Amino acid sequence: MANMRSTDNLKAKMSRAALMRMVFAGALIIILAVCFTIFVSQERENSRLQRKHEELQAIKAELEAQKYELEQLLSIAGTPEYIERIARDNLGMVAPEDIIIQDK
Repeated sequence: MANMRSTDNLKAKMSRAALMRMVFAGALIIILAVCFTIFVSQERENSRLQRKHEELQAIKAELEAQKYELEQLLSIAGTPEYIERIARDNLGMVAPEDIIIQDK
């Protein structure tokens, strides 16, 4: 009878150990799945942010080029040559010494 109890006790301990191993394995699988999901999510977000960064860098380069052009225009805007060019090109004005040729 004592032998039977020790065998039953041993089986119970083994089944508890097997159950604990299964619980541990299940928990490990769940933890790994969560970590993998977080990793994939972060990689997607990183890719999206990288594309956005490149897009913003291109916009920045365009704006810097526009800024340079405007600074150049601003530096010549008050000069007599610029004023004369605007008067001739946009307003159709001529200087007193210019000869006007008209089409018939």
